Amino acid sequence: DPAQIQPQAGQLYHLSGPGRSGKSMRCVAEHWVANALSRGQTVHWVDGACRIDPARFIPLLEAMGADVEPCLARLYLSRGFTLHQLDRQLERLPEELAITRSPMVVVDGLLAMHADDAVSSLESRTLLRRHVGILRNLAHRNHAAVIAITGLDHGQIDSPQHVRYLRRHSQNHLEGTWRGRRRRRMLHVFHPRTGIRGAWRPFHRDPQT
Repeated sequence: DPAQIQPQAGQLYHLSGPGRSGKSMRCVAEHWVANALSRGQTVHWVDGACRIDPARFIPLLEAMGADVEPCLARLYLSRGFTLHQLDRQLERLPEELAITRSPMVVVDGLLAMHADDAVSSLESRTLLRRHVGILRNLAHRNHAAVIAITGLDHGQIDSPQHVRYLRRHSQNHLEGTWRGRRRRRMLHVFHPRTGIRGAWRPFHRDPQT
């Protein structure tokens, strides 16, 4: 039941999984965002990996019986092409949420820009600490559910030390892995707080629930 691992207000929720900067876990965050939009809420999505496509929300919203256009109008998107652009976008979030009163923020690919050759290791660590501090304060002061997506701590793109740092400073965590091959490949998730694990199939239940 996806409701048992839903993000909670006031928490920084870390999603980690395989693929470039946790690309596989984007579908989990998209489901939560579509659910919030269908209930009339606004959502901020910060794209730190340059891969957002709002069209992916359309089938989710239709499956939830929501009016697509008004829902997408409540989705605020921003994209950073460099680590410093991402830094400015995260810095503005408290002011933006003071206006929109959004209960949910997603930062996709929080660590994707840290691999840039133009960013030194010292600057990378400094900005990571700053960003995690911003997101934690945002969750606490604005009573919002803040979701950060990264790769795994044994992956090839995101720094394992950075992933572990984010995990230590997050109040909640969900880790995904691929199982099966080709067309039968399925995302399996593990929620350490509750011990729940299983295949990610959010619509595989009684539609009346």
